[in-house]
Amino acid sequence: MSLKSINNEERVEDQEGNRQDIIIEERMHYACPLGMIEVSIGLEGHKVKALVDTGAELSIIPEVESIKAGIPMRALNMRLKGIGGHSTAIFGLSENTLLILPSGDERKIHFFVARGAVHNVIGRPFLADNGIRLEHSQTQGEILSFRELDGRRLCIPICSPESKGWHAQPPKGMELCKIIMKNKDLKSYLKEIQEKKKIKYL
Repeated sequence: MSLKSINNEERVEDQEGNRQDIIIEERMHYACPLGMIEVSIGLEGHKVKALVDTGAELSIIPEVESIKAGIPMRALNMRLKGIGGHSTAIFGLSENTLLILPSGDERKIHFFVARGAVHNVIGRPFLADNGIRLEHSQTQGEILSFRELDGRRLCIPICSPESKGWHAQPPKGMELCKIIMKNKDLKSYLKEIQEKKKIKYL
């Protein structure tokens, strides 16, 4: 019997020569790292590494990098709240900033300028405006793809499978919790929780 890879399927050929396609279950991840891409910013072509974040509502550049890139900005006073509740001071907005991708393609981006130790972030607005997609490959990891002016899609690997942060195993605490629930009656456990809530609110 021989196997020949076909995307997410495998073609099985037995001794009689009969062929059958079987679907191979893909490995699921509990966590994965954010991909990074090296881009050039501003007319002077200042190079930075930026996180590509599909969950970011804004594209962000630290104050230090904006100064190095020599990009103009308008004054702005606002605070950006993160998922953990922490806030970051935003004091400037650099509009229509030149951004050059590794392929040499030139695009424009609106950067919010932040104070403090923050990453360069390419967020959802830029990804949506330029039809950029993030895809996953078992062999190349995370891939950024976008449509060039001639209509072709260019693919750029931004996070290899060897990068730290890919986790296909559950956290250690999950196994501990599983063992606890096995050794304890679930109904009595839930009843105990309800009783504690009653005591708390009396």
